[in-house]
Amino acid sequence: MDDYPIVPGRGLVSSTAKELRLDYMKNIGIAVDEISQVVLNSDDIKNNIESNVGSVEIPVGLVGPLLFTKNETKEYVHSVIGTLEGALIASMNRGAKCISMSGGFNAHVLHQKMIRTPMFIFENLNESIAFKAWVEENFYSIKKIAESYSNHAKLDSILTYVIGKSVHLKFVFRTGDASGQNMTTACTWHSVLWIEDHFTKDSGINIVHSIIEGNGASDKKVSQFSINHGRGIHVVAETHLSEEVIHKVLRTTSKEFVRCFNQSVAMSQIDGMVGYNINVANAIAGIFAATGQDLACIHESSCAVLNVEQADNGLYLSLNLPSLVVGTVGGGTHLKKQREALEVMGCFGNNSVNRFAELIAGFALSLEISTFAAIVSGQFAKSHEKLGRNKPVDWITKAEINKGFVQKLMPSLQIERLNVSKDIEVENGIITHLTERVSKKLIGFLPLSIKHKNGTDKVLVKSKPLGTEVVKGLHYMAANIDIELADLIFEHQASLEYTNCHLKEVELYKQIKKLELDITPYLFGSFSNKKRECYLLFLECLEPSKLKLFNSENSPEKWEEKDIKQVITSISKFHNTIQSQKNISTVFEEFKVVKSKPLYEKLIQLMISESESDEERDLNNRLFNFLTDLDNPPSLAKTIVHNDFNPRNIAIRKNGEACIYDWELATLNYPHRDIIELLCFVLPQDVSKEKLYSYLEFHFELRADKNVIWEDWKKGYLYSLKEFMVTRISFYSVGSILLKYGFVQRVLATSLRIVDLLK
Repeated sequence: MDDYPIVPGRGLVSSTAKELRLDYMKNIGIAVDEISQVVLNSDDIKNNIESNVGSVEIPVGLVGPLLFTKNETKEYVHSVIGTLEGALIASMNRGAKCISMSGGFNAHVLHQKMIRTPMFIFENLNESIAFKAWVEENFYSIKKIAESYSNHAKLDSILTYVIGKSVHLKFVFRTGDASGQNMTTACTWHSVLWIEDHFTKDSGINIVHSIIEGNGASDKKVSQFSINHGRGIHVVAETHLSEEVIHKVLRTTSKEFVRCFNQSVAMSQIDGMVGYNINVANAIAGIFAATGQDLACIHESSCAVLNVEQADNGLYLSLNLPSLVVGTVGGGTHLKKQREALEVMGCFGNNSVNRFAELIAGFALSLEISTFAAIVSGQFAKSHEKLGRNKPVDWITKAEINKGFVQKLMPSLQIERLNVSKDIEVENGIITHLTERVSKKLIGFLPLSIKHKNGTDKVLVKSKPLGTEVVKGLHYMAANIDIELADLIFEHQASLEYTNCHLKEVELYKQIKKLELDITPYLFGSFSNKKRECYLLFLECLEPSKLKLFNSENSPEKWEEKDIKQVITSISKFHNTIQSQKNISTVFEEFKVVKSKPLYEKLIQLMISESESDEERDLNNRLFNFLTDLDNPPSLAKTIVHNDFNPRNIAIRKNGEACIYDWELATLNYPHRDIIELLCFVLPQDVSKEKLYSYLEFHFELRADKNVIWEDWKKGYLYSLKEFMVTRISFYSVGSILLKYGFVQRVLATSLRIVDLLK
């Protein structure tokens, strides 16, 4: 035992003590380089922790707006949730939307209690009975002593429990805006000292032994007493959900909800579940982590009783949280970020704990509604479905993309140093974002700074998901919208542009470089390994400060005529050059809408069901006619097209040149397809016929086949526009149910305007 290591500054919280502890850890081979990086001031946390060596971060997400109705007032509220569980925030937001669209939620605090249960041991039962009677007779004297040691604690009652030779006293306090564990401990301890002194003098009976807590308070434990009588705050929230909103937002019906709820309650009773809820703990833990609450109280605070009833036009739901142990002062609530999280909810400081509890109940009810609806409708299972084999794969890791690995791909650079660039943040695209939800492999962008003999280059590594993984990501998204849609995506995946997307982009970048078409970010190299499912592109890292236009899909007003014509010129050069090649790779298949017609019919139906006005519904109905028109394609030559040709994937350099990227959706189609998508994004909704035709005629002059006349060529624009609307805008529009693409309604309106002008 003499060899037991001594940690420096044990219990001391200061910058010096922290550094001593970090040196100690380093000397014994424990590295905490990331954990030790902290913005917390030692003075701020000295009463919250001992032997501090750093901190860990939990990302927080925004939930809301959630409509809160209280005393005839209505207010939209928000919360930040700390979590590492994907889809939690999205689910809470769906529930919040459903509640808000149905008129909001109401909540009320029934009572607040904090309990301490000291235990007293005697020689026999008779002495225990005498002690019980004495405590009850002297309650007000004990109350005076207890409350004298706090400015906030109020002792409401003492419940006495005799167990043979021992007596347990439940001190029941109200504690203001603090959760009150520490406060009530101090008050109870001084009461115990007073009782020990006065009981023996009054009765002549000796107390054999006493302790501050006989484990009767259920502190940080789940108990039936807390459920029945309360510990912490007992709050109840309620809401009425309309049938229309249940169908539109939750994708189910009140009848299905109630039927499944009643049967699941029966099973929970057989199991002896404490209370009944779906996953309240997720909401409680997220709010606790963000707002500086006692994390050890998460499980007792998550005891909840969800009630669901059929109403005349929908559902009535209520949620009881009988033992919510929270505070808006004390604990970790004083720390800057935790305080800010409370301020987001309007709940920091005195006289706000009841509001805090009510909002927690509302956000927890949001999650209950969304999660149970997902289970009832089948969305829960579909969104977690693997959709294929789950074989182990030796996926590439970030650590492998080192100097030696990259040097082999770029032998001419003579690399001296390589590191991940932390000053460049690259936002993943829609496809990558969705795919990350269903795969744990390295997907997306990794910015590198590479120092070599001739200088330093910033290189963007793009790790491609497989086409099948992209389909899984789309399936995941669709499963949270409509189960039939998810099934149709899976059923028709072979006919969609996402097939072989990992191969197509790698192939095109290499081909474009070989053909010396200077229209993309510079390709430094690529790496493909089928066995490891690894497809990497090493590209020029585009820096926004060095570009005229970048990520401008929501800013059509920034596009000048010369920019639009330059992009048309660049993509036409690509179309024509590729079309002249004799052997086009078999990974590029001809895109035919007719093969997936049921999928697009479903998307249009969902667009119509989401319409918020009769005018919008009529406009969306036109897409059904367009889908029928696509049965008769024009007789024009096809080439490889970008097929995602919008300002999200097109930059303009400072010298005016176009830079086109993200080629993974490329297919064989009419060259018109890229031009028409570009114009739908960059032209105003009231574009004139003269302006539209100036761009179309400009493109016509650049065509590869000079024998095609204008009237025949023009048919390709109308066909491609209808195809774009039916296949891509429908995806954007339905995807906006979850992801909110800001450009959808604008692009749809411009598209319909161009349809009318082309006629």
